[in-house]
Amino acid sequence: MKFVKFKKVLFSVVSAMLCIAMVLSVPASAAEKKSVWNETKALTSAKYNSNYVKWAEKYSAKETKNTVSFGKSKTKKFYESQLKAFNEKDPQFSVNILDKENIVSVAFKNKKTKMVVYTEGEGVAIYIDPKNMTLLSVSDKQKITMPMTEDIGYDDMIDEMTGAFLTFDNDSYMSDTLGVTDKTKGKSFKFTSNEKTYYYEEFEGSMAGKFGFLFNSSGNPIAVVADDMVMCFSVSFSVKDSEFSIPKGYTEMQF
Repeated sequence: MKFVKFKKVLFSVVSAMLCIAMVLSVPASAAEKKSVWNETKALTSAKYNSNYVKWAEKYSAKETKNTVSFGKSKTKKFYESQLKAFNEKDPQFSVNILDKENIVSVAFKNKKTKMVVYTEGEGVAIYIDPKNMTLLSVSDKQKITMPMTEDIGYDDMIDEMTGAFLTFDNDSYMSDTLGVTDKTKGKSFKFTSNEKTYYYEEFEGSMAGKFGFLFNSSGNPIAVVADDMVMCFSVSFSVKDSEFSIPKGYTEMQF
């Protein structure tokens, strides 16, 4: 199946690029890693706020008598908004998850895909459209461009991806992947900082374990807790075309 082949090619290239960058480069200092982290983040729409992480950590560890059922939670409402967005005729989205050690960002719109990853001091970005796949190494400012041949089957991949969106079943995801029902109770907090209201909800799923979200006053998630990981989080279903503009200043390498 071409979609499977594409995924194998894609992740092989990412892994190879990370390995090459780590083998050839001199171990980066803390300042250099911070610089690469900043430059990698600049390729995304991600925003990092240390307060969000601090608050999510604080309320995840805190006990409370205030509970909310999953069926009436902001968490379920967020999952339902995802389903509605995925069911649009031409779905588009961007998702950003990051802390000071890692960045994962994915954007999709009009058959264009962008993936950005920062880990272990290295940053990699991949831009894919029906004609080309371009891979950037952030630390050494080099890039590789590959034509999207018929064997890779980009159109098949897009059809598979959008088909998965359109057939996504929220109820099955919540019961089979998260392991929660509408009656599952979770802890709930409401607090104010600088005259802004925030909410934190956390549930224990029989399948997923502990998961929690910090929400702003509009009900949008701004941080996520999964087991012991706490990261800033953002999702948008309206993506700017500029998200897919390949940055300048990178030297082309032969693939």
